[in-house]
Amino acid sequence: MPSLLSRMAFLVLALPMLSVLGSQMAQAQRAGTVSLCKDDRTDKGLAACNAILKGRPDRKVKAMAHLARGHTQLALGRPAEAEKDYTEALAIAPKFAALYRDRGRVRFTLGNRDGAMADFTAAIENDPFDPDNHANRGYLRLLQYDFAGAGEDLRKGLFWHKQHPRSDYLLGLLAYATGRYTDAVAHIDKAREGSFRTSETFITRARSLYYLGTFEAAAKEATEGLAAFPKQVDLIEIRARARLARRELSEALADAEIVAEAQPRFGRAYATRGAVKLAMKDIAAATADADKAIELDPGLFDAHELKADILLASGDQPGARAVLARSAARGDAKMAYDIASKERHAARVAEFDRPKPILVADLDEAELKKRCVTRDDPLRMQSCDRLVETAATPQDKADRLILRAEARPFADRLGDFELAVAAAPDYLPATLARAYAHMADYRYDRDFTPFDRAWADADSAVRRSGADKKIWAQAMIARAAISQGRGGYDAAVADLTALVAHDPSEGYYRDERAGALLMAGRPAQALEDLRERARLPADILTGPRDEEDLVVALIETGALDEAMAVLDAWKKSGTPRSHSEAALRARVVLMRGDAAAARELAAAAFKTSPFSFAAQAVRGLAAARLGDAHEAESDLTKVIDDAAGIPFRARSFALTPVYAADLFLWRGIARVQLNRVNAARADFAEAIKRSPDRARAYAERAALNLRSDNPAALTDIAMALRIEPSEPRWQALAARINLATGDPAAAERFATAALAAPSPDADLLLLRAKARLGLGRFSDAAEDATARLAAAPGDAEAFLLRSDARLGQGDAKAALADVETALGTRAGDPRLLLARAELKAKLGDVPGAIGAFEAAAARSEASLQANKRLGDLYAGIASDQLALGYYAKALEQPTRASSDEATRDAARTARDALIRRMAKPK
Repeated sequence: MPSLLSRMAFLVLALPMLSVLGSQMAQAQRAGTVSLCKDDRTDKGLAACNAILKGRPDRKVKAMAHLARGHTQLALGRPAEAEKDYTEALAIAPKFAALYRDRGRVRFTLGNRDGAMADFTAAIENDPFDPDNHANRGYLRLLQYDFAGAGEDLRKGLFWHKQHPRSDYLLGLLAYATGRYTDAVAHIDKAREGSFRTSETFITRARSLYYLGTFEAAAKEATEGLAAFPKQVDLIEIRARARLARRELSEALADAEIVAEAQPRFGRAYATRGAVKLAMKDIAAATADADKAIELDPGLFDAHELKADILLASGDQPGARAVLARSAARGDAKMAYDIASKERHAARVAEFDRPKPILVADLDEAELKKRCVTRDDPLRMQSCDRLVETAATPQDKADRLILRAEARPFADRLGDFELAVAAAPDYLPATLARAYAHMADYRYDRDFTPFDRAWADADSAVRRSGADKKIWAQAMIARAAISQGRGGYDAAVADLTALVAHDPSEGYYRDERAGALLMAGRPAQALEDLRERARLPADILTGPRDEEDLVVALIETGALDEAMAVLDAWKKSGTPRSHSEAALRARVVLMRGDAAAARELAAAAFKTSPFSFAAQAVRGLAAARLGDAHEAESDLTKVIDDAAGIPFRARSFALTPVYAADLFLWRGIARVQLNRVNAARADFAEAIKRSPDRARAYAERAALNLRSDNPAALTDIAMALRIEPSEPRWQALAARINLATGDPAAAERFATAALAAPSPDADLLLLRAKARLGLGRFSDAAEDATARLAAAPGDAEAFLLRSDARLGQGDAKAALADVETALGTRAGDPRLLLARAELKAKLGDVPGAIGAFEAAAARSEASLQANKRLGDLYAGIASDQLALGYYAKALEQPTRASSDEATRDAARTARDALIRRMAKPK
């Protein structure tokens, strides 16, 4: 056990022992003998106790006599005899906690720690509220290195008695033992506030301050302790250590000499004096002290470290290492300062074993270059720096700066490339290296500034390359790559075309041009390049990107079976590109028209790779085709916002212009379903911008414009028909738009063309019928309505149209019959009610017409017109007051359609005319 705890054991435990037994004596005992036994701690007291015990005392007196004799035996230096008396007393009073406490202290003094532990535990069990009982066992646990148990005991004691200085001190001692030196000082200070000021409080506090590195405070604490306890050499030893740390060598030596003289068997005394001697360069004296310290205390870490330092100072590093290695391998370190010493010794051994440093200044150029390009070489950057320092020419310096840049992390490379260009402005490899560094500085977002800077360097290199075709080709390929990063695919195609012309056998140029052509919206030409590339010698392995380009080109040129065959070959060969394979397979399935299967495949691919915009795009497109507008908008918006507008991501996920246009188109269709008309119109416009030669976006925007009565619908549908003049869907839409914009002839023409399709829209016959009505071709209109009724006998709209056509032919009765038939299926239809009333009026059936208009007036949608016509009818039969009443009702109705305002004006005019007529003199 380290000396501090061992040397204070008796001082902490052997406190004044208390006797709390009563002194009620039997009548047979003399009061003087009892008093002498209880209070006298000399041989007289011992004789008095013996006399009592030789008689026949009762149990209480006998217990008192044994307890008092035990105290006296202990005071006379006979702890073994004292233990016997305490044991006798406990046999009489087995529940008396103080007896266990006293016997535990005696047993501790005799070295019986197990017995002491048992007694201290029994004391706690019999009196758990006495903090001394907890402190006794806590201290014993501390000596056994049971730091957790010691802390638990001490805190329990303080729980029952908040002010217990001895427990506060022992907590400080515990903190010291576990390396919490600041806490140790705080606990000792608290103990001192309770007047607990033993020599050990000064020793523990001074050592804590020393290990905290506050050497002046440690020396001061030791000096103050010596003022109170002048013979306590431990305080002198601590002060010697503190003074040594402060380089007060003569004072430290004086203290160390006192300690060694006072305690010649104290190993630490020699270790301390040896450390002072070593600091004073007295190697021989230091060696003698170190050896003596190790002889007296082989477990003293400080002595072994001193020995190692002496050997090292004497030039014997292997010897020093051996001493420290043995110390580092020990397993008996328990106290925090011993553990720290062991760890320090292990660190010093590791330092000894570290390879000797290599000086880059001693390395030749070849070795420097080798180290500069070796990733894990510890001298990599130093070697690169040395290469730059020793460059002989500007071009050589530029090359070496490029090497050094490549040794740095990506984020730190640009500075060296800038220096390379500055060192050799006309050296184009440096300019190109800086161009690629700018490219590497791109963060895959919408800030294309790094690409702009890179393009400036690459373009400059192209223009300055002159007759050097090698550097020209390098600059052209760089400029093409940068152009693609900026989204300038046509410019990239131009550069790559020049490279292909320069060297038609270089397959890499065709690979790159194929990718650029795809992203420029020219898949057929891209496919040609990829097929030609396949015929060239395989000088390098074709990469996954090129094979994906092949699949995309096949998809966009309609070769879906071949595209699927390539994907099947990937799967069969086990090529590691499962994410792109799954997304492309889903895309092929979608193009074949199976939206449900495509959606399932894309969802599985997206689950496996949640950052795959390719899979998410297919899932969104499939959802839109299946009518799931919410999922479609969510997926397509994510792809559009995070990938389609960023060329690098668009290229990575094969979001070609045609495909990107599809994303906008179908998001627009989904937004139409969600009634987000303005956002949908913007999407259709973007789809047209990205792929202006595709009809559907024009047609969808035309349909939106038709909904909002926007005449631009005519322009859009004209563009759709220019691109796909025979598409029945666009012809049908054109018929609707022309009819809505007042061109029944064009509407009739487009409807007739659309009706020639295998499966025309069901309402096209009625639409043509309306157009023919507008042209006055009543017979043809009636035929269209009749044809519609043959397919849908209950179609009220067809009956109404045929009614209009028959009326136009002059057959009002047949027209009325059609309306009556239609009302049989749609009795409350306001238009039919109005039509019936008008036809009855036309046939001269005024009462019938009035009744019919009354029925129509009950419908809010027809109330305005019906009340106005009722006013007309009553005015016609001279029922002026009734007429005025119906005109008033008409004017009270709100307007619902654009034609309602004209009807209101007509009702007002008729009313005013009737009033003027009524006002004329009869």
